[in-house]
Amino acid sequence: MSLREKKKQETRTRIFDVSAALFKEKGFENTTVDEITKEAGIAKGTFFNYFPTKEALLFYFKEQKEEFVRDLMTGQMSLNAPVKERLMDLFVLVAEHYEKDKELSRLLFFEHKRLIMASGKIPSGSRHEGHSPGHFVNMLCSLLQEGIQNGEIRQTVDPMVAAKTLHAIYFHSLMGWLHSNTDYSFSNDISAKVDLLFTGIGE
Repeated sequence: MSLREKKKQETRTRIFDVSAALFKEKGFENTTVDEITKEAGIAKGTFFNYFPTKEALLFYFKEQKEEFVRDLMTGQMSLNAPVKERLMDLFVLVAEHYEKDKELSRLLFFEHKRLIMASGKIPSGSRHEGHSPGHFVNMLCSLLQEGIQNGEIRQTVDPMVAAKTLHAIYFHSLMGWLHSNTDYSFSNDISAKVDLLFTGIGE
C-alpha cells in the first residue's frame, strides 16, 4: 500500500471510529454529519469524499466485517490442521471479534437492516453493492471437500449443503446473540453448534 493510500485508509478509519462513538452516545438517527466532521476535525467535503451519505457508514461497517471474515477464512484454508479444528477456530475468532463491542455491532447491524427494509435496495456508493454470502459459502465448501478427501467427513456428505448449513448456523447464531439481552458468550455458543454439526457428519 502506497503512503497516499495508507493516509486515505487512516482518514476513512478515523471518520468511522468517530462516527461509531457518536452513534453509541446519541444514536444513529440523532447524529449529524456536522457533528461527525467537527469531532473528527475534518471538512464536510472530506467526509463526503469518503462516504457519500451518513448511511454509507453502515455499509462500510458491514464490508469491514465481511472482509475480516474472508481474511480469516483464507488464513484457515492455508493451515496444516484438521478441518474441524480450522473451522472451529474460524467461527470462534469471528465471534470473539464481535464480542469486543456488542453494543456497536448491534446498533449498526440493526440500522443497516432497517435501512435495507425501508429502501428495498443498497444505496449507491457502497463498494459491495449486490454483495452476497456466496464467496464465504464457497470457501467453506472447499474446506469441507478437503475434509471429505482426507477422511474427516463422510463421503456421502454434500459439501455445499454442509457449507450452507454452517453459514446458516453462523448467521442465525449471530443475529440471535445480537437480539438477546442475555449476556451469554457468542463464541461458546457457536463452537458448541459447530461441534454438534461435526458429531453428525464426522467419521
